[in-house]
Amino acid sequence: MGVWTNFVDLIYTTLLGLSTVLGGNMGLAIGVLSLSVRLALLPLTLWIARRSLEVQAALKTLEPQLSRIRREHKDDPQRIWEETASLHQKHGIKVVDGKTILSSLAQIPLFFGLFAAVRRGLTSTGRFLWIKDIMQADPLLAFLCATLTGVSAFLAPSAPESQRTAAIVLPAALTLVFLWKISAGVAIYSFSSSMVGVVQSLLIRRRSIRL
Repeated sequence: MGVWTNFVDLIYTTLLGLSTVLGGNMGLAIGVLSLSVRLALLPLTLWIARRSLEVQAALKTLEPQLSRIRREHKDDPQRIWEETASLHQKHGIKVVDGKTILSSLAQIPLFFGLFAAVRRGLTSTGRFLWIKDIMQADPLLAFLCATLTGVSAFLAPSAPESQRTAAIVLPAALTLVFLWKISAGVAIYSFSSSMVGVVQSLLIRRRSIRL
């Protein structure tokens, strides 16, 4: 746990430094740091999304051949797997891409570390915009975060049409439930991250239209 503690300490120290620079406004410091981290990771996130879209587009092109393989060897699952793998290899398709997986996993510790540092930073009261005390829950901010989550899900191109409503409503509802009674400081972190999420979804959507 020593490495993890040092990692969180580093983020927490950065958060305190930002708060000092911003006149002691911890709420603003949380927003700026969260926004900065998400923006810094945006190119990597877009690269992962682009790789996923390219694989989906390639698989869609091969669907007639994949359907034929499933039809011709419906009683032989092993043959279906071999023929499918051979077809993927022939066209250079990597359904499981090690680089993409590692890139996705590498972001998880950073987000958890940032979240832990934000929670640690909420040790005293403070104002932010209309919020009188970032230590207390703010239903309006929770609702705004949920709305941004829903907008981001709506703009995302990945969900099939039959599952689109659930893909939009469920994340928004979970966000609202999670943030409804939690400190506004955490909600500020979520709001900043969600703003970048909307931009990310817009860029991914534009990319998907071109494919």
